Amino acid sequence: MTRYLIAALVACGLLMYGGWQKIQHQAGQLDRQAQDIDTLQRAAESRRNTIKLLADLDTQHTQERERANQTNASLRADVAAGQRRLSVLATSCTATGSATAAGVGHAEARAELDPAAAERIVRIANDGDDAIRQLNALQDYVRTACIGTAQ
Repeated sequence: MTRYLIAALVACGLLMYGGWQKIQHQAGQLDRQAQDIDTLQRAAESRRNTIKLLADLDTQHTQERERANQTNASLRADVAAGQRRLSVLATSCTATGSATAAGVGHAEARAELDPAAAERIVRIANDGDDAIRQLNALQDYVRTACIGTAQ
């Protein structure tokens, strides 16, 4: 009978040891999964922050573009209506001269541009300004979304 009792105690001990090992294994898995959840939550928060930064940048650049478009449209309309005139320095023509403060008495010859040519020049300048704004927007996007160094 003592043999059976010892055998039963050994069997119970082995079962308890096996159960304890299984519990330890499951506890380790639970810790790893908790760490994974924490990592995923931090990544999701970072992604939400980046999305907000990008939305703010988009709003900022859109407003800047709209203001520039309004200014450019006003300038083009003024040039087309003749309210503003574009001129260039002329070195060898008979253009009306105007004295400037920098000239100190020397007349500066200027030639007025044809309104159609002036409008084309304004459009070219506006296209260049648009390209610079687009490049700045792209650089801000790369700094924010790709590199992660928002200004």
